[in-house]
Amino acid sequence: MTAAPAAAGNYKLMGKLDLFGGQYFFGGQSGAFNGYGVLDAQLARSYSPSSGFFASARSVYTGFKQVNELAGGGTLFQQSLDNSLGFKLIRRYEGGYSFKPRVGVKNQLFRETKDENWGEGLYDFTRYEAGVTLERKTRLGLSTPWTWQLSWDAYYTRYTRFKSLASQYGAEMAAPNPGSRVLDTLTNQVSYAAEMDLPNFKKADFLFSLSLIDYQDQKVINSEGRYLSSKRSDYYQSANLGLSKRYNDLQWLGGIRPVFSAGLGLANLISNQNHMDTDPAHLKYIKGYYDYTEVRLAPGAQFISIATGLITRLSYEFAVRSYSERLAQKGDGSYTSKTLAQYSSSFTAELAYPVARSLDAKVQGTWAASRSNNRYEQVYRYNYDSSSYFAGMEWRF
Repeated sequence: MTAAPAAAGNYKLMGKLDLFGGQYFFGGQSGAFNGYGVLDAQLARSYSPSSGFFASARSVYTGFKQVNELAGGGTLFQQSLDNSLGFKLIRRYEGGYSFKPRVGVKNQLFRETKDENWGEGLYDFTRYEAGVTLERKTRLGLSTPWTWQLSWDAYYTRYTRFKSLASQYGAEMAAPNPGSRVLDTLTNQVSYAAEMDLPNFKKADFLFSLSLIDYQDQKVINSEGRYLSSKRSDYYQSANLGLSKRYNDLQWLGGIRPVFSAGLGLANLISNQNHMDTDPAHLKYIKGYYDYTEVRLAPGAQFISIATGLITRLSYEFAVRSYSERLAQKGDGSYTSKTLAQYSSSFTAELAYPVARSLDAKVQGTWAASRSNNRYEQVYRYNYDSSSYFAGMEWRF
């Protein structure tokens, strides 16, 4: 959500509150009735026509099962709570330029089991953020507004409870020491974003980012099973292109306004970290264990009823992730000769109806599936189906 300019010296508060109740289904089993909630708030103030600040707060509670990618694979969680705070200064200059430094903090809590207390999750983390953005609002020709941003951001992520067992007991077991806080990272990211309002109700947006991720205490393992003094470093880059177009109103049911969109994403990860499977039943060393390439395709549609205000949104996403070196495993853990590939898809349908000013009633249904040629899932989930339905209200303020 983008803040509208506030009058000099005045504060402007805006945001939304979503409260939903519903049920999820995962792996053929249904869960109990639970909730999903989002609080998103922003506070803006302008000191003058050329300067001001923007503060934001966001809290998301997810009460149903989900698979989050952490530590190199999909980990199943029962519930999660995500809280973040941010502060941004804005300084505008002639020629449409703006300079925007920012700081922020994000805390995410996970419950892997229902009896686990909040704040005691193995994968709970806190992320500290800082960055700066140079923005320019200009035009291509006379009729195409064009906004571009060039950004640098730094993130320090600390997993408060995660420590490797080998680092704690390795000395007694005479085992190699991979490091202690093996998931803590320091990330530097540069990105370029552009948005254009094209003629005939078309829009285009583009985002490219390049991240250098340094693991602060994760040592690189070699083919002999020894940990080197060098630490793990990952390079992650992604490019995303989005297009949308609003078509002429259809003369159905008092008028329907359709908008269609499509997104294409490309990403790849290159890491210097390897993997040693020390199980005697299938001893294996894999170089470049985390390297992968991913392609995502995301079409979508929105239909607005001019007579009633009812909004129907439909979205679908299909993704293919191909690991260049990680081998697929059979159910007993033995390795095949094929590299691991994962296919995921999701479909979401949503109805939003204006009950009153700034208040909408919403119904949402989702379905997601993941398939892979990997059958060994004692550590991560690669194959699953999930679905959910939720109903509730959204209040905008």
